[in-house]
Amino acid sequence: MRQLERGAPGSALGSNIRLVPRLRYGADQPYVDSFLTMPAGERTGPLHFRRADRSRALRFAALGNAAPIAVAVATGFGSHRALFFAGAIGACVAPIVVTAGSRRHRVLFYLAAFGGIPALTMMQANTGGVASGYSVLMMMAMVWFGLQATDRELVTGVVVLAGCSYLPMLLIGPPAYPVDWGHATLLVMIGVTVAGSLRAVTREMRRLTTRLRQEAVIDDLTGLLNRRGWGHVARRELARAARAGAPIGLLVMDLDRLKQVNDTMGHDEGDRLLRETADRLRAALRAGDVVARLGGDEFVALLTDSPLDGVLAVVERLRDVTPDIADFSAGVASWDGAEELDELIRRADLALYAAKANGGGKVELAPQGLGPTAEPSSVTVDA
Repeated sequence: MRQLERGAPGSALGSNIRLVPRLRYGADQPYVDSFLTMPAGERTGPLHFRRADRSRALRFAALGNAAPIAVAVATGFGSHRALFFAGAIGACVAPIVVTAGSRRHRVLFYLAAFGGIPALTMMQANTGGVASGYSVLMMMAMVWFGLQATDRELVTGVVVLAGCSYLPMLLIGPPAYPVDWGHATLLVMIGVTVAGSLRAVTREMRRLTTRLRQEAVIDDLTGLLNRRGWGHVARRELARAARAGAPIGLLVMDLDRLKQVNDTMGHDEGDRLLRETADRLRAALRAGDVVARLGGDEFVALLTDSPLDGVLAVVERLRDVTPDIADFSAGVASWDGAEELDELIRRADLALYAAKANGGGKVELAPQGLGPTAEPSSVTVDA
């Protein structure tokens, strides 16, 4: 057995001990935020299509806009003028360009996004203006602004709608665009209502989606990552460490007396013990480390850029601030630079089981492999 004494202030181990600010593992942590919350642009409005979904969105954009416009063109086909057909073509092309394109191509994207409304306005020429039956087609553009646009784009879209409703009457006038302030105002109000209502619905949908994402990866009792979230983040950290050639340490710990506390003092006290253990883990770890509650009284921490001595220093910090009632056993493993996360956890679990079998309150070093002769080695950190 290898004996490890508590590091004195002047010792090598003691010099590695430092307290860090309390961490809160939630959507504000960088590694959690990257998969709990949506991209910044998506939170403010636009939906982002995966490749598999983009073709479906394109078909919807083509059919959902082309079909109503085709009906409009077929209605009184022989009486329509060239301006009407030009507007119909522009109104069909605009949503396809917006869906297929990207905001990275700003000029083309915004010409299509805001150009669809003037194109639909052209279809109203010599057909009654804002009182024309074709004016209802402008609501198709407002549907896009409600679902896909950012807040700034939505406001701009409403301004464009108002301009296309009033300016043709003022600048061109009858007979192409008869003056009808009532219908123009009604058209703008309906457009604002459509876009605003859809925006409210999509915001609530995104809020609920974010909440579901969080509930899927965050342990409700302690606020740490749960098993699902741990697997996602830890695998990503291992991949990052493999690229950088950085060391990784793993700590798996289990509370020795949780069952006794639950049986004698009640589950509320047991829950409090789990929450306090999570708080101590937060305080002992650095901002880049990943900590989770795997279930029951089992906790796990992946220490980035940390050799074995760094993990043992964390164990010592925990011992310093852990009361007897919250005593724990632990298994420690050092990543070999190539093994998968599941194999690394299995090695640490073997060490944890050995620590529990030796009476608890112990720390065991994981074997270097998972062969039949692999045995953990003991490390005792005195309380």
